[in-house]
Amino acid sequence: MKSRWKEMNYNEKLDCWVVIWGDNSGYKMHCGEWFDLHLGNGKILSCRLELGRDWYILTGRNDVRFYLKKNETYMVDL
Repeated sequence: MKSRWKEMNYNEKLDCWVVIWGDNSGYKMHCGEWFDLHLGNGKILSCRLELGRDWYILTGRNDVRFYLKKNETYMVDL
């Protein structure tokens, strides 16, 4: 069974986050897109991607903000 989780990396050339599919093609993420972020140990965070001075996600009833690190790889499900 295929994993639902895909790698999301920052692409400096495109200046955006890209989700990598199995055939190495990439999907460019846009502001306002919702996705699930895998936190490990079965923990999942539903969040929305946004851009201010830097890329960040919003989550929860109070729109808590977490900044994404451009040198990290995140596991996501769209």
